[in-house]
Amino acid sequence: MGPLARVPLGLVGLGLAGLVVLAAPEAWGNGGQAERPFSQGQDFADLDAYLAHLEALGPMDVPWYRRRPDGTYEQIRLRLPGTPPEIFTRQELLDRYGFVE
Repeated sequence: MGPLARVPLGLVGLGLAGLVVLAAPEAWGNGGQAERPFSQGQDFADLDAYLAHLEALGPMDVPWYRRRPDGTYEQIRLRLPGTPPEIFTRQELLDRYGFVE
């Protein structure tokens, strides 16, 4: 019996889950446009086009961003009661998703 045959399947599953956890959001931030989360292989001319795309996917439980009166953006997603909203500046979103103004 080989060494892998002795590893319980639960441990193998944990190893695979660890690979997913290790994929940080920064991994797609400066890559090609089609690599952005929920981009569905599409390219976007600018941040506003990408944010509109995310908003259109919102009914499918995809996190999206709503512009607030003060010019910041609130991430709209399911969150636990009492959890404060996540607020981002435009520059933070530009940096996060690899766009240049």
